[in-house]
Amino acid sequence: MEYQILNKKFKFNKDKNIGSVLYIVEGERREINLLGYIFKEILKYDEVIGIDRTGNERIKYISKENKNSKIFIINSEQSNIQSIANTDFRDEQVKKLKQYDDEFNYENIPIYYIFDCDRKNDKKAIENIIKTYINAREPNEERKYDSIGGMVLLSYPAIESFVISNFEKDMYKFHERFDFNEKNLKQYIGDNMYYDNKMSIDTLSNAYLELINSLQKINVNEINLDNTKEFNMDIFNYEQSVSNQYMLSLLLISFVDLGIIEIE
Repeated sequence: MEYQILNKKFKFNKDKNIGSVLYIVEGERREINLLGYIFKEILKYDEVIGIDRTGNERIKYISKENKNSKIFIINSEQSNIQSIANTDFRDEQVKKLKQYDDEFNYENIPIYYIFDCDRKNDKKAIENIIKTYINAREPNEERKYDSIGGMVLLSYPAIESFVISNFEKDMYKFHERFDFNEKNLKQYIGDNMYYDNKMSIDTLSNAYLELINSLQKINVNEINLDNTKEFNMDIFNYEQSVSNQYMLSLLLISFVDLGIIEIE
C-alpha cells in the first residue's frame, strides 16, 4: 500500500461499510464508554451488550444503516500497556465474543489496540509492542497458531489527550497552559466539563485536525497503514526526546484506516 498523506482535507463517511471491527482497550470503563458514545450517539450504531474482563459490559455496536458493520469493544487483561503481551488471556476473551455473534471471526477483521503511553512506562516493552502490532488486518510476524495480531494506536500520555482535543486548539502547545506536575488531566476534563455527551461530528473534526496539526509539528506527514512501525516509532522517539509532555492521541487513525474518515 502507498503511504497515506495526512492532510486537513477530509470528510466523515458515516455510511461506510466497515464490516466487523474489534477494539481492544485497557480501561475497563473509560475507553469503552468513550468509543461506545462515539459509535452509538454520533455515528448512530445500535447497542448490544457483550462481556468485559470481569464478566460484565463488553459492548457490540451494529450500524443502523448497514447491518454488516459491527463494532466490538473489549478489555485487555489489565489496565496497562504491557498486558498486551498476555496473548493467551486476550485470545480466550476474543473467542468468547462468538457467544454473542455466531458470525464473529477475529481472523478476518481489523483489530485496534487503544492504549496509553506514559513516558514513565518501560521503554523497551513499548518499542516491542510498536514493532509487533503494525497492521489491523494481518497477523504479526510472531503470531502463533490461532492467535490474533492488530494495530496499536497509542495516546500520549493517555486517552484524555483525545478527549481534550475535541474541545481545544493548539494541542501541541498544551504544556504551556497545563502543569503536568501539579495538575491531573482527568480533573482538568471535569473542571472544563469536557463530557462525552458534548462530543459531536464537529468536535471529532476538531480532534482530527488537532491530530494532523500535532503530527505535522513533529514532521510526521504520512503513514503506511499496512505497516505502522515507522510511523509509531517516529512519534515515540520524539516523545521520548522532549522535556515537555506531548499531548497526542492516535485513536482517529483507526477511523482513517476504516474509511470512516476519508482524506481527500
